Amino acid sequence: MNAFLLAAGKGLRLRPYTENIPKCLIKVKKKPLLDYWLNELDKINISKIFINTHYKSEMVHSYVRKHKSFNKIKILNEKKLLGTAGSLFRNIKLFKEDSMLMIHADNYSKFNISNLINAHNSRPKQCLMTMMVFNSPNPKTCGIVEIDKNKIVKNFVEKPKKPLSNLANCAVYVLSKNFFKEFKQNENFHDFSHDILPKLIGKIFTFKINESFFDVGHIKTYNLIK
Repeated sequence: MNAFLLAAGKGLRLRPYTENIPKCLIKVKKKPLLDYWLNELDKINISKIFINTHYKSEMVHSYVRKHKSFNKIKILNEKKLLGTAGSLFRNIKLFKEDSMLMIHADNYSKFNISNLINAHNSRPKQCLMTMMVFNSPNPKTCGIVEIDKNKIVKNFVEKPKKPLSNLANCAVYVLSKNFFKEFKQNENFHDFSHDILPKLIGKIFTFKINESFFDVGHIKTYNLIK
């Protein structure tokens, strides 16, 4: 299994903290946010870790060169931001041969990543991916899912004005090897939540965590946990 850490964003909602540092390197409890994800991935049998970069990419390069997992890491620098789905499909040749963890690296949670993988491995046969979810105290700010009795997504709405539940997308996924076969390679995708997830209703398994989960991309959230 490989892993793809999405870390290219400019972090505009985190200014002034991100004026001189990329979002993935801001510190949470005295450690760079990216460090938490790399250390979690180091605990499991990950073959390769891909990290996309754009804003202040040289700082991310410098950081990962010093990390103990450096020999597994490949940086995918984007001269122009491709979006979460755009980056995934631009590099499809690197990803499509194996199942893959896809993680938005501006999130923070102390969950056991092995439990997510185990859930994915026991998913219903029709499901092409597994989405990690949590109970959000602020569902209007999240991507909200409705699931059936088998924990399969039957509806997904990004930042709904009237949420039908508080079960929220963590933006942490496991994609199966068959995931990419569902899409034409020449399709123009940009955002994973808007362009990809709605096309897979009925084919997304969910794994719910009970641990606290934070989207560090918002300055209000970051001030709560830093």
